[in-house]
Amino acid sequence: MNTFLFAWNPEKWDWTNLEQNIEELEKTGRVTQMWSCASHKSINIGDRAFLIKLGKGKRGIIGAGFVATSPFLSPHWSGSGKMVPRVIVDFEALLNPKEDSILSIDLLKQGKLNSQHWSTQASGISIKNEVTEELESVWFDFLTTQKIRFNPFKNSDSENQKTYTEGTPNQVRLTKYERNPYARKKCIEHFGLSCQVCKLNFEKTYGEIGKDFIHVHHISQIANIGKTYEVDPLKDLIPVCPNCHSMIHKRKKAYSIEEMRKIYLENKSSH
Repeated sequence: MNTFLFAWNPEKWDWTNLEQNIEELEKTGRVTQMWSCASHKSINIGDRAFLIKLGKGKRGIIGAGFVATSPFLSPHWSGSGKMVPRVIVDFEALLNPKEDSILSIDLLKQGKLNSQHWSTQASGISIKNEVTEELESVWFDFLTTQKIRFNPFKNSDSENQKTYTEGTPNQVRLTKYERNPYARKKCIEHFGLSCQVCKLNFEKTYGEIGKDFIHVHHISQIANIGKTYEVDPLKDLIPVCPNCHSMIHKRKKAYSIEEMRKIYLENKSSH
């Protein structure tokens, strides 16, 4: 997964329904927007996307999500008739700089982050690989510690606030915690890539095609998470294979890891 930086300058385009988009994200867990993409030859579905607000006033990161489509041509926003390459971005976090704190450009000029050019004139440029890990860490820390009106990591008991892996309803639904690259990475660094129920390791079983593949399960029940909840990737997330993940969610109150281990071992020994 590569990471790309999309840019928004209110002086060039007035995002009149930004507040409605944020409310939609709060209610449904996702919102999609079309953005021009300078790196249209190298971007792919599933790549990570960050959105930076430039121009006057606050400047900094205001959103993040994942690329949802391959690049396509669409008329330029100016009405000139020029066709430009764009992609659809599926946002999982979106902030209004007029109402919310944002990850300021001053913070983006510290440490490794300073090697990236943030005041870009083009939207959809590549973010350097050596920068992405620190960016994910700083962004995750920002979202889980700041007082944001519609905190993207606040869940409710609404099933609509979950998103589907692979975009298909037949897959196990993942919370934003499970999808977040930083939280997922920290969880895997601690537990490893083997299923914590059945011990399946995809690389050992399937070779190269299974390398780095595993689901990450969010242990805390959605209904128990409040507005002040801050996720701890080492306490709240755990790696499981897709089969065990599906079984964990076979009932409304998800089985605990300990319950699922017991079920797995009892049935394994009986066969």
